[in-house]
Amino acid sequence: MRSKSSFKRCAAMAGLAATMIFGGCAMLAPTVDTYEPPPLGSSWTVSQRNTGSYGKDVQYQVTRGEGTWQGKKVIAFKSSRGATIMAAPDSGGWLAIVGADGKPVLSWEPAIGWQYPLYVGRTWTTSHRQTMHAANRTLSLDSTCKVEGYGDVSVAAGTFKAFEIACSNTVGSNDRYWYSAEMGIFVKTNLTRDAKSPAGPGTQQFELVSQNIRK
Repeated sequence: MRSKSSFKRCAAMAGLAATMIFGGCAMLAPTVDTYEPPPLGSSWTVSQRNTGSYGKDVQYQVTRGEGTWQGKKVIAFKSSRGATIMAAPDSGGWLAIVGADGKPVLSWEPAIGWQYPLYVGRTWTTSHRQTMHAANRTLSLDSTCKVEGYGDVSVAAGTFKAFEIACSNTVGSNDRYWYSAEMGIFVKTNLTRDAKSPAGPGTQQFELVSQNIRK
């Protein structure tokens, strides 16, 4: 997601007076009204430290492309490991994860993700049906998220402004995301599955290693 009007207003205000430079924009968290994905062809590299059901530690590249899901054009985030996330163009919510063979692994109805406008203090709860295609199993889940903060986050790729969003669901996941609205990608995540999770317990720590987000 690219900078929105709140970002621009903050930059303009900084030049008005010393009081704003030192006490205004530096403390002002933006409101982001709509989702904007990273431009087509953008790529970034991430690393994961995994335990339990998340598997082994990995590092891989993601490329922003386009795809089709259930006959509709969607955003595709393709991993160099073969899997592709299909995301809704209007919200960036995840519709499905598709394997290297083109077959769906997981899917959600409706798409699971953020609600807009996005701002500190925003909370929401949504209901979904999650399908695990290999097992031919579908379950219902409720997901609750809260935007808990906004500020600098330092990772291997550098320091970025990001929203901190905490989410939990009724099938055993308790997750925390640091989301760069300006780039439209996560810069860091901490994910936890407990014993209730259909996949089994495990943890995943993810961070951005490098990025080539096209302007």
